[in-house]
Amino acid sequence: MSRAAIRPASATAPTRIDLAGGTLDIWPISQLVADALTVNLAIRLAAHATVTPRRDRRLEILSVDRGRRVLHDLPLAPSAFRGPLSWLVRLADAFAPGVPLTLACRAEAPAGAGLGGSSALGIAAGAALARARGETLSKEALLRRVMNLETREIRVPTGNQDYLAALWGGLSAFRHTPDGVVRDALPHASRLGDRLVLAYTGQPRQSGFSNWDMFRRYVEREAATTKRMEAIARIARAMREALDHGDLDTAGRLLGEEGRLRLSLAPSVATPALRRADTAARRAGALGAKVCGAGGGGCLVAFAREGREDAVAKAIAATGASVMGVRISRRGVTVSGP
Repeated sequence: MSRAAIRPASATAPTRIDLAGGTLDIWPISQLVADALTVNLAIRLAAHATVTPRRDRRLEILSVDRGRRVLHDLPLAPSAFRGPLSWLVRLADAFAPGVPLTLACRAEAPAGAGLGGSSALGIAAGAALARARGETLSKEALLRRVMNLETREIRVPTGNQDYLAALWGGLSAFRHTPDGVVRDALPHASRLGDRLVLAYTGQPRQSGFSNWDMFRRYVEREAATTKRMEAIARIARAMREALDHGDLDTAGRLLGEEGRLRLSLAPSVATPALRRADTAARRAGALGAKVCGAGGGGCLVAFAREGREDAVAKAIAATGASVMGVRISRRGVTVSGP
């Protein structure tokens, strides 16, 4: 396909709830913490991207859910990578440099929810752009390109679990080995989904800065942070084992154990709204609760005792948070187009 040739294409990718082992997916922490792994569940709060060709010499970016639009002349000026919707501009330029096109995106997850929305959007946009250009990429190649581009965008280290959930879907344990990430699909996803209560506090957060705070503390070998990271790795391994055996009550208690650790990991993690929702969930019958993603706002997930799901949801809602249904996405990114 020629430099200017492009065909219509679309892609959809799921977001995720991180259950255990978050932050361990950031290199080189993933290699410095012994036996590091991350457990997450892909959910159907999806990111959507559609690519269509243009007849002029412009790049158009549309964010449907945010009601924003930018239009840039080609070739792109340096200011295009610093302005509104710059993440999507960066993706379009990397996958289809100099090609006139419209990239329209829509995110079902709230902005800054801690569900890996920007990374899922990157995977969806990258997959759609690659298909539109006729480029064939493996999952690993798509992950590497999008992750490196997002690192350039946010200017701090980023982990890989959000992209992995978007690529693979389902309930997974991702082992961070010297030779790369190994995915183990876990059973009992439906039973797990029935016990989870997900809520958005209404306070978006910037995960890059929370992650950087934790990253810096660990790399500088701050004793308390090092100890907590090792504890999070232990919890993630135990979580994987509990889910393997269908022991959901143990999995719920482990989620709560990591939640308590994560609230103390860095000052930027906890907010008053998150703490209120956490306390209300536990009092109403949650085995455990934790912030989603790096914290500092966004979503909280609670693991309800069997039969207490409605009570936990009502208690969290009473704090002012918005409860969202948990629908499992068993598939990762899907692409349509020629």
